[in-house]
Amino acid sequence: MLFDQGKLEKMTIRAFRPQKNGPEEVPQVSNRINDKYVVQVNPNSYTLSHPLQYSDRQGQGSSRSEATYRKSKLIILQCDLLFDGTGVVPPPSELDDIPLVGAIASALSGSSAFNVMEEIWKFDRLVYEYQGELHRPNKLELVWGPLVFPCVLTSVNYRFTLFNPDGTPLRAVASCSFREAVPDTQRMLEENSSSSDLTHLRKVKEGDSLPLLAYDIYGNAALYLEVARVNKLVNFRRLRVGSRVAFPPVDKESKP
Repeated sequence: MLFDQGKLEKMTIRAFRPQKNGPEEVPQVSNRINDKYVVQVNPNSYTLSHPLQYSDRQGQGSSRSEATYRKSKLIILQCDLLFDGTGVVPPPSELDDIPLVGAIASALSGSSAFNVMEEIWKFDRLVYEYQGELHRPNKLELVWGPLVFPCVLTSVNYRFTLFNPDGTPLRAVASCSFREAVPDTQRMLEENSSSSDLTHLRKVKEGDSLPLLAYDIYGNAALYLEVARVNKLVNFRRLRVGSRVAFPPVDKESKP
């Protein structure tokens, strides 16, 4: 039956926006249509690089030196994205990340024209262009299955491989490099820094619930309602695995 089949998930790139009515240092993924891009074809592969930096100082007269750890550099994700306007590949749908609606939209999207240069413009507007109100390009979140990667674009190279007789591009491949961009609050949490004055970010794992997470952070499960309010969670009983929940500074002894 149709509903027994797993839904094809498309890689989606979303923009972060400063969170309103919440901790200023905790960004919020935007739900605006222009603030996300659903890829036309999932990449065949992607590369995650975890660089480390060591000191290579060597004493005079010595034949070798001991590698001395200095720091862990930010993770780099690299992948190629296809833009195909030949009509062979269905265009992406903005509704692809809505389960049933997305499946229907993908099935019907073949009738829509896919203009390679227009799609590249949409993609550039999201990941590359300078945003005047932010004074920088967008911070991004790349999501595909279990992969949830907060990042910024560091480079994109377009290779055009097929053209109409008039020179209009029909196919292009974008070689993208994204650098990890972890908010300071999440970084301090991952480094095991703890303070009641900090907003903590926690990535949701399988089996997590808001009361259990509130108890783990505050020692008071009853504060889960305040956490739900800050994160604007309508259905806090069903947390999406891989999503992040902010736990703001609160009075641990208080009752909601």
